[in-house]
Amino acid sequence: MAVQYARDYVFLILTMLFWGGSWVSGKLVVDTAPPFTIGFFRFLVASALLLPAAAIARPRQAQKLQRRTVFLFFLMGLVGIFGYGIFFLVGMRFTTAAQGSIIAGINPASVSLWAHIMHKEHLDRKWRYGGFAVSFFGIIFVVGVQALIDFQPEYVLGNLLIICAMMTWGFYSSVGKSAMKNSSSIEATAASVAFGTLIFSFGATYEQFWTLPAMANPAFWFNILFLAGPVTFLGYIFYFIAIKDIGATRSAVFINLVPVFGVSLSVLLLHEVMYWTFGLGLLLVIAGIMTITFPLSRKSHIHMDTTLPLDSPPENT
Repeated sequence: MAVQYARDYVFLILTMLFWGGSWVSGKLVVDTAPPFTIGFFRFLVASALLLPAAAIARPRQAQKLQRRTVFLFFLMGLVGIFGYGIFFLVGMRFTTAAQGSIIAGINPASVSLWAHIMHKEHLDRKWRYGGFAVSFFGIIFVVGVQALIDFQPEYVLGNLLIICAMMTWGFYSSVGKSAMKNSSSIEATAASVAFGTLIFSFGATYEQFWTLPAMANPAFWFNILFLAGPVTFLGYIFYFIAIKDIGATRSAVFINLVPVFGVSLSVLLLHEVMYWTFGLGLLLVIAGIMTITFPLSRKSHIHMDTTLPLDSPPENT
């Protein structure tokens, strides 16, 4: 049992490392190609990995999917894959990987907020709602205070788009919870990625991806494979193996490592500047999320299983 737990903790740390690295990879790839093309190829590769895995995992006696479930899969693809992907990729054109990964730390708060709105779920203690305020103040330091000290409008725009990405991810997670009432988590993820790929394909065709220099650029394909393979596919597999063995609550706590890895890798690999406001914002975001998610009582109504990992959640993602 101890060996199994150790394996799961390694899986979780690797997953958070992948999701933290997705912000560096995202920053690099947006300099090589336009957003629709990036999203299309990233999720096309991810679909090629997830769809066979979902087919293998599907029980032989499983019931035929209902039309409502298929519609929810499409909604997940439209909002959580396509919508999130566009906000993420366009946002990364304007902001830095460090700032984006810190803002991504509010992902669990976004999931909890949408779960409250759509499923009437409540935290087990009222004082935990203070975590939302603490996380919000952390984002203020990243987006607002730093802008007052060193105003760069492109950073403000990019950070606002990343906030929108996190909000769409929270909505995607709540829709996913509804879809998983009649399907497995891997089916929901694979189907939503496939629908998202289809929607991205229209934009990629408009961009005439076959004429782009990125098609012959090794940097483009390296980042596409990283975002599709380790970040999306392996991250999903590792995360849900851990949830099965050690539970959703313990696994969800590891999400706090995503902004830590994201900031560290952006400073190390991209040589981005780490301002004191970013550090304080990071600490506030992590403190806020810890207040919301750890430790949860057994009677808690917040189910972190709904945080379906594609990025960051990443791209987290």
